[in-house]
Amino acid sequence: MLNNQVIITDSGLRAYAHRNDRGVVDAAELASGEWEQLRARNASSTKARLVQCAKCWEMYREVQWLKTYNLRSTRVISHQPGESRPDHDYEPVETEEHRAYNDRAFMIGDAEGYNPRKEAWAPNMKTRADVLLTGTLAIAYEHQHSPFSATGRYSAPERTRLAAAVGRTAMWHATNDRVRGQVPILRTDGGLPPKVILNPNYRHEFRGGIYRIEIYTCTVRDGHECPNRKFSGCGKPHARGQVTAGQLDDVLRGAPIGAYMPVVDAQVLRAPRFFWTDMASYGQYLAYIASPAVPQVNGSPADKAPARKGRREGHSRAKEAELEAMRAQAVDLPVPLPGANVASELVAPAIPRPVPGVCDAGRPKCGKSARLYAAGWRCGDHQPCSYWLTR
Repeated sequence: MLNNQVIITDSGLRAYAHRNDRGVVDAAELASGEWEQLRARNASSTKARLVQCAKCWEMYREVQWLKTYNLRSTRVISHQPGESRPDHDYEPVETEEHRAYNDRAFMIGDAEGYNPRKEAWAPNMKTRADVLLTGTLAIAYEHQHSPFSATGRYSAPERTRLAAAVGRTAMWHATNDRVRGQVPILRTDGGLPPKVILNPNYRHEFRGGIYRIEIYTCTVRDGHECPNRKFSGCGKPHARGQVTAGQLDDVLRGAPIGAYMPVVDAQVLRAPRFFWTDMASYGQYLAYIASPAVPQVNGSPADKAPARKGRREGHSRAKEAELEAMRAQAVDLPVPLPGANVASELVAPAIPRPVPGVCDAGRPKCGKSARLYAAGWRCGDHQPCSYWLTR
């Protein structure tokens, strides 16, 4: 579908009920019966004058009447032949819900000093973020309210790849169960009015898309779900996911500073292949499961080299000589060392704690007056977004 953003002038059509606050209808979301009724009534488009191009009206204030027809079972809405205005690429219609979630993400990013920008195009003009939050990481927040396109150019993996190519981490958020794709998607409840979405006191709890990763050693107790099919346990570390409680605002605050990270094609039991997790779980997952130092064979760690066979008694001669040298250098702890202060006691090193109202960035610390962000106490010169602004 080309011109999916249209204005329907006849209030008697069922498709008229899908208009947003600006009177624009997304023709791609019309039901089959609604589309057939619209197409039949608009057979003579120049005379009927039922379907108007919303893009031409918004950008140029020109009235352009569109044709509606089917081409190999595909809905097509196009300009009249010979018109100077070209057809417009598919672009989803921004609903009130979509605008409210973008405003909330902008509000959170502005309060945390992430220099938020709406409709932020990438430098190569190949991808655009609904809201761009820039901290130590650049998070491209995208609220997806309609299913992803099946074509490669507009599919979720391709759009995520294009964002990653320019140093952005795509954060997909959906409230519609029909939104599916091979990418991590944060899910919250839908059907909320814009007033509730924008209420800072309302908690948008997750019902999917975020998990905590637990690393465990596979024993006979866990052999029934061993990925290597060892019912008695394979003795190797595995990961399993647990649904964790959280809210959208926490991830919006934490993702730009790396507190939350997306996991793609995960090898985690009881969890989907794509999800978000906290930094502690992400670090454990990289260390024990997805470490590049562990070679992979058919999706599982490679078998270790076989140990030597035969009877084994004690250590080797080289090891015994090494242990004997260590015994000769052993220190009797109850006896104090020469010159040692017997009255002194072992004291743990002091952990410097941040001083409220003082910027703790830099080495040595800045020391200017500051406010509290998710990344810590920061002054105006060391806001979380300043990392990207100075690069």
